[in-house]
Amino acid sequence: MHTILLCGGSGQRLWPLSGSIRSKMFLPLLPAPDGGTESMIGRVCRQLGQAGLDQSLLLVAHQQQVALTQRYTGSNHPVIGEPCKRGTFTAAAFGALHLLAAGKAQPEDIICIAPGDMYADDDFFRQFHQFEAILADSEAELLLLGTKPSSPSEQYGYIVPAQEDAGGYAPVLSFAEKPDTATALELMREQALWNCGVFAARLSFLLEHLERLGLPAEPAALTARYPDLPVRSFDKEVAEHCTNAVVVSHVGEWSDLGSWDTLADRLPSQVIGAGGLWGECGNSQLINELEVPLHVIGVSGIVAIAGPEGILIASRKEANLIKEILAENPEMETGSKKGYLKHRMKAVRDIPDR
Repeated sequence: MHTILLCGGSGQRLWPLSGSIRSKMFLPLLPAPDGGTESMIGRVCRQLGQAGLDQSLLLVAHQQQVALTQRYTGSNHPVIGEPCKRGTFTAAAFGALHLLAAGKAQPEDIICIAPGDMYADDDFFRQFHQFEAILADSEAELLLLGTKPSSPSEQYGYIVPAQEDAGGYAPVLSFAEKPDTATALELMREQALWNCGVFAARLSFLLEHLERLGLPAEPAALTARYPDLPVRSFDKEVAEHCTNAVVVSHVGEWSDLGSWDTLADRLPSQVIGAGGLWGECGNSQLINELEVPLHVIGVSGIVAIAGPEGILIASRKEANLIKEILAENPEMETGSKKGYLKHRMKAVRDIPDR
């Protein structure tokens, strides 16, 4: 089995530290086993290695993010760069065609596609070893990995399974993409699972979808078409149209850490960088990449985040609205790119561990 790790993302939900160049997976904020810190992508690659899955690992990033991807993975794995960001389906196809053209994979081989920006326990990755046997036993075209919801979240997609087979998998009945709270509660009553964004299928299955879309099955030809391609997600383009798919349930820890609220719970300290929290500041988080100090006095339940791209002060529960604000104010992202080019690499090197 070959694993393709998708290293993209728009970089909006964890602004101002993430942006169009440095996505959230490159933030070196998570506690590492050696007592220091590591990024999401570094953590995922480390866990894949511990699970014995790193020998056939390929990372796909935007061409402007190749150097960052290599830096935060120790340059231990091959990284290829897409010319443009065109969604998870296109990135997965780009990686699969690279493996095929290089002679590293054959059409009958199993390809596992996974996001680089997730936070899961070690058992999550060990389950990947079951995929080939389950695909053979179920005779399914596509396998997905899901996990039991801990709350009726509006941030995740859901997979509705049929009754689980004795082989540890269940046929997929339907999908629901980021429903409202009431719908999410109903989905939980139907034993729906959060969609972890992990897919496994034979390479030939992906080649059939490329042919259906009229896309070339050769890397150079696909690269030439990239600028004119629409954004296509793997979920909508493949999974939701597949009538012969199964889902495997993960019982354990999983999150995409897609908001400051969820990320703050995983950080090693309430204060990272220059400044401090003073007085009653329960459930607050401060991260400062600037050289000037940032202080918060007597305010609970907030995030105070400062970097070269900007400063965000928000309620932990409302901080995710920054994505909508950035969408409505694109000039903020323009400033973010300028700030990145001027300050980013120094800021990343100088983040102190506390």
